[in-house]
Amino acid sequence: MKTKAAVFYEAGRPFEVHELDLEEPRVGEVLVRMAAVGICGTDLHSVKGEWTRPTPTVLGHEGAGVVEAVGEGVASLRPGDAVVLSWAPSCGDCEDCRRGRPARCVTLNRAIAASTLPDATTGLSLDGETVYRGTATGALAERVVVSERVALPVGDGVPLEQAALLGCAALTGVGAVLFAARVEPGSSVLVVGAGGVGQFVVQGARIAGAAEIVCVDPLEARREQAVRLGATKVAEPDGLTSLMKAELPDGVDYAFDAVGDPATTETAFRWTRNGGVCVIVGLPAAGKRLDLDPVDFVRRERILTGTIYGSADPAVALPVLLEHVQAGRLDLASQLGPSFPLDRINDAIEAALSGVPGRVLVRP
Repeated sequence: MKTKAAVFYEAGRPFEVHELDLEEPRVGEVLVRMAAVGICGTDLHSVKGEWTRPTPTVLGHEGAGVVEAVGEGVASLRPGDAVVLSWAPSCGDCEDCRRGRPARCVTLNRAIAASTLPDATTGLSLDGETVYRGTATGALAERVVVSERVALPVGDGVPLEQAALLGCAALTGVGAVLFAARVEPGSSVLVVGAGGVGQFVVQGARIAGAAEIVCVDPLEARREQAVRLGATKVAEPDGLTSLMKAELPDGVDYAFDAVGDPATTETAFRWTRNGGVCVIVGLPAAGKRLDLDPVDFVRRERILTGTIYGSADPAVALPVLLEHVQAGRLDLASQLGPSFPLDRINDAIEAALSGVPGRVLVRP
């Protein structure tokens, strides 16, 4: 079987669209015709050379589509089902998966580092040579073959271009608030970074009932979007200190770093009050390190923690998010940015790098 896909070779080199050989679905696998794929910060780490993984590879992991065929033994899906891809399927065997944290699965993370599927294969090739798959998915293609556990049914009530955002940005951002930090009603929240994930952190804080939601971002358009989504106050980085000293001088109950750079983590932690919780949501570039003062933990009893993929099993968390969408509490439509066909993948990457408001989508 053939599929057209955007192939990444190395930082600084444009993507190339090729027709690849794609293996047919095996036992427990499904073939999905992709409808929309979001460009995630994880993809951009590779594009910018901040992460080094095997190439050539098909990046992309945040997507939605329609099942075209199923392999032997597949019981939960059938052709025609609308699905959202989850890059962290539970293996069902390891301790983390049994605890409902499949994103921490050792087998999965080894596969991600190797740019393969969890079974160490890729099912993709070009002229007989292996093509790898980013984040154990490789969604920037017309068709993908994935495990039945990767393709989560989304129903017919959410347009596929909106459903794509549920595959990573929404689960990560909203999950960081609801499942990792467990923000309480009436509390105060700081969100550092209003990109794709940060906007969902803002929405998660609103859904959780936070009374004060401060969002900081260098781009005015993103700050304006954050206000529309529930932020009560916004600031550019240079104005955050004066805003916090005037409005929340003791800091916030919960702070979220949706960027993942040590500098933004330090900002979030700086404005976490005594006894408060700071959550690192964004993934840093390889080799980055934090410089921490132990006194901040001992005398001030602050908590600094991280979250991956919303700290929940996607198969359990997705229905929760869909309920919020259907009730009008979680806005997906306004989170959509510019959309590009697969042949214009390099334009899509440039748009994502430029920081445009909303998630940049590729429509294979």
